[in-house]
Amino acid sequence: MAIIGKIRKHSALAVIIVGVAIAAFVIGDFGGSQSRPNTDIGSVNGEEIPYIDFNNKVEENLEFQREKAGIDRVSEEMAYQVRQSTWNLMVRNLVIGEELNKLGLAVSPEELFEQVQGRNPHPYILQYFKDPNTGEYDPAIVLNYLRNLDQMEPKARTQWLQFEKAIKEDRRESKFNTLISKSYYVPEKILRKQYELQNKSLNIRYISPNIYTIPDSVVVLTEEDYDKFYEKNKIYFFNEEPIVDLEYVMFEVKPSAQDRQDIAEDVSKLYRDFEMIKDPMTFVNANSDQKYDTGFINKGLLPKELDSLLFNSPVGTVIPPFQESEAWYMTKLMAKAERPDSMQGSQLLVTWAELGISEDVTRTQEQAKRTADSLLAVLKANPARFEEVTKVVSDYPTAKDDGGVLPWFPDGNPNVSPFFDAGITMKPNDVKIVETRLGYSLFKLTEKSPDRSKVKAAILQRSIEPSNQTFQDTYTQASMFAGTYKTPEAFDTGAVAAGVFKRQAQNVKPMDNTVQGLKNARNMIRWSFAEQTKIGEVSPVFDLQGIYAVALLKDRYQKGTQPLDKLKSRIEPSVKNLKKVEIMTGQVTEAMQRINNLNDLATTFNVKVDTAKVTFAGMNRAAIARENEVLGQLFTLPAGQLQGPFQGNFGTYVVIIDDIIEAPSKDNFANENRIDTQGWNNRVSNSLYESLMKQSTIEDNRELFY
Repeated sequence: MAIIGKIRKHSALAVIIVGVAIAAFVIGDFGGSQSRPNTDIGSVNGEEIPYIDFNNKVEENLEFQREKAGIDRVSEEMAYQVRQSTWNLMVRNLVIGEELNKLGLAVSPEELFEQVQGRNPHPYILQYFKDPNTGEYDPAIVLNYLRNLDQMEPKARTQWLQFEKAIKEDRRESKFNTLISKSYYVPEKILRKQYELQNKSLNIRYISPNIYTIPDSVVVLTEEDYDKFYEKNKIYFFNEEPIVDLEYVMFEVKPSAQDRQDIAEDVSKLYRDFEMIKDPMTFVNANSDQKYDTGFINKGLLPKELDSLLFNSPVGTVIPPFQESEAWYMTKLMAKAERPDSMQGSQLLVTWAELGISEDVTRTQEQAKRTADSLLAVLKANPARFEEVTKVVSDYPTAKDDGGVLPWFPDGNPNVSPFFDAGITMKPNDVKIVETRLGYSLFKLTEKSPDRSKVKAAILQRSIEPSNQTFQDTYTQASMFAGTYKTPEAFDTGAVAAGVFKRQAQNVKPMDNTVQGLKNARNMIRWSFAEQTKIGEVSPVFDLQGIYAVALLKDRYQKGTQPLDKLKSRIEPSVKNLKKVEIMTGQVTEAMQRINNLNDLATTFNVKVDTAKVTFAGMNRAAIARENEVLGQLFTLPAGQLQGPFQGNFGTYVVIIDDIIEAPSKDNFANENRIDTQGWNNRVSNSLYESLMKQSTIEDNRELFY
């Protein structure tokens, strides 16, 4: 029955099991200033994604996160991630689904049956239907779950249908990947050519004069220089989506001196009650800002000073308030013990009808106790028979297969704490009856780790945090900055005057949630992409959870290839270096009209002669190996001659080829074919969806809503 609860908890299973990390976003504007011109969150190849459908899916996934974590609210950062992953999954399903439908790829009922209940079930089945004790897949749990499906609540049946749908979609996609990967074929002539390119090599000597000896003052850049660099590197200036550059200042809310004094006084009052209280654990749970483990704790896992005090004090000691980092602590030492960190053993379960563990059990609790006592006498006398007897008589569902084995389990795990507590005083091969929520379990200890010193303590922590007044004062400071310094020039001046550091955030995308140094900066990012926000504009104050921020929209770049005038300042250092390479090439050309010896050229330009072994298509560590165009020319030239100068992207080169080493003769290219095919298969798995995305028309309107 445990798996029923497990599947019930995974209400967004279809999202999780396709490998998309879930986590969400809290819906909100930065002030409601943007209009919402339509009801579609976006579209894929003309197929619309209605806002209501998207939002319902987000809410479903948020609910899954709350159930999974056992919390009422998810964090803002986690919520943002859920929105992102929900969008990514919906787009993926539409892009991939269109291709699968065109090809007619489907999963038949018989194939689905094999994926769920066959000899080689789908990985999702293997993942979710495991024995809780062994962690291994158990087909009996699948069958038991399906038998009870009709008796489950409607929500559970809906979840199972989602689970089946996810299996079918993953199976269809797997077929698609296989179809593409099997279409790959490499003729032997190409394999031979690749082999030759990877194994033919040159032994060379070369020089590359240092371009940084040319001072910046002699480098005069022209429009032609910028145009040449831009045209050659245009591929690197393409934006898949709009981006902005921001500057911003932060006003962090920190506890004031008055806050610290007030908190110290509150701590003193709390301590007076803490000293007198009879139930310190309950008091701590009601008053502590941080909940600590109420079980036994190893040394080294608590704040440094607290750790030292607890392990060097007698039980019952009350430790007065002390400050460490940004918190106050007070503690009462409840217990000390020598306990192992983990143990392993086996269990034989004897349950009774009232507990409802198995429909086949009809005995009463009294009868179960008598049975357990009888078995205890037998197994104490002969512990070696424990596994044999367990497989025959245990009421635990998986006992017939695993013999009741309990793999290593840690101290503090509530699911096995009855066994752990019993095992503390037991020796290997001892057998004892342990009462659990499932019935009477005969527990045999197999092995346990060495005992370690541990403590149990009631720890009350009071964090040192800013007061409401401090928040108001900091907000006022940020508001005055935003209202006073409203131009780019004033923004710089204001940062100095206010004593705050001006930060930069470049290449910010429309659906980003963070910028450097700021988490949950969604509202600030939305402001920067709003149509009415102009370049050079200063923002209002953004409240970013303990930090107030004011931003300046530095620049904005549209989707597509960026125009040269937007890039000049960014590419200027690279253009200048390329100009220096050009100047150096001219100087070397002039020198080679007088000098035809490599060593003499090296002396002239005050550099050493380097040596290298280079291949056309292999890995080369030498500096010249970065220059693909230069290498390409070298492999067309004869040996023994002074060659150059060659103008590259990073320097100028003069080369002598000492040896041309041809690739060793070879007729069998099976290994090369295997490696090449494996590389293709990996590309299909990793890049097929990305390739389909590039060919798809995707409209993303999320920034209008969130």
